[in-house]
Amino acid sequence: MSRWGLLALAVWMSIATAVIPAAAQTTVLDPQAIYERAAPAVGLVRAMVNGRTGIGTAFSIDRDGLLLTAGHVARRADELVVEFPGDRALPARLVGYDARRDLALLRVTAPALLPAIEVVNGGLRAGEPIVVIGTPRGRPGVMTTGEIVAPRASLPGLARETLIRINAPVAPGNSGGPVLNGRGQAVGLVIARGNDGSALAVSASTILASLQALRDGARVERPWIGIAGRSLTPEVIRERRVTVDQGGLVEDIVPDSPAAAADLRPEDVIVAVDGRAVASWEDLLGVVAEREPGQRVRLMVVRGSARLDVQVTLGVRP
Repeated sequence: MSRWGLLALAVWMSIATAVIPAAAQTTVLDPQAIYERAAPAVGLVRAMVNGRTGIGTAFSIDRDGLLLTAGHVARRADELVVEFPGDRALPARLVGYDARRDLALLRVTAPALLPAIEVVNGGLRAGEPIVVIGTPRGRPGVMTTGEIVAPRASLPGLARETLIRINAPVAPGNSGGPVLNGRGQAVGLVIARGNDGSALAVSASTILASLQALRDGARVERPWIGIAGRSLTPEVIRERRVTVDQGGLVEDIVPDSPAAAADLRPEDVIVAVDGRAVASWEDLLGVVAEREPGQRVRLMVVRGSARLDVQVTLGVRP
């Protein structure tokens, strides 16, 4: 998770006729045509949290004022404003969020019907050209282009295989912006970037599967143990004199966390969760992400030469 900095960055059949029409299928991506159709539906999100303002991107998915953005942009906000092209600043209300998939649904009340972008599922493949529109570093309406690197991807701490990897350049503020195919339809929603120049986006299939719950006001939180650590490597095994060759090495315990309450300790190695072996730190985070806050899990912990069963009640990730 530390290699990925989260950015301060679906449509129902009944409203299919109310979204921006898709262009005819072409073999060559026309970024300018896509931009002209989609950019009016993309806005800058200003999220006020404890007196501080963060930024991100949102895009309209129906003409009556429903918008998608990244969960980490909006879910803790005390106040939300979305600024659309043409200097239209609209107060927004958080309808629902899913922190495990990093999605949030907003609603604005606009004086007129909004342009909207259709979210579609299907046919993603590596090498497919895409367009990203967002508000990097607060600059509205910035377009970048690239292609899909991987149609299925995961990020430690989020639900598994809910993402796609793209290589279009993004920056802080892009979170929540649409990833568009050659027909101007959203096939993803940007949430993160990596040091290698790639970015991660929530897939359209995940968005569509989550949308009804978001519309119903869901508040889905991420489970949390309260530990920091790393995967075992030959060097770590040698330096720490670890007696196993796979697992997650605990290096720090957050005070007053579930881990502290369960008496987990630095230098513990977690090798299984509820009987399921974990081969690395990333694997451990992925298994925990499949659980729910409040759920009790059993960790197999190697402490020195001893093996211990440690019961932990998962908390809510801050």
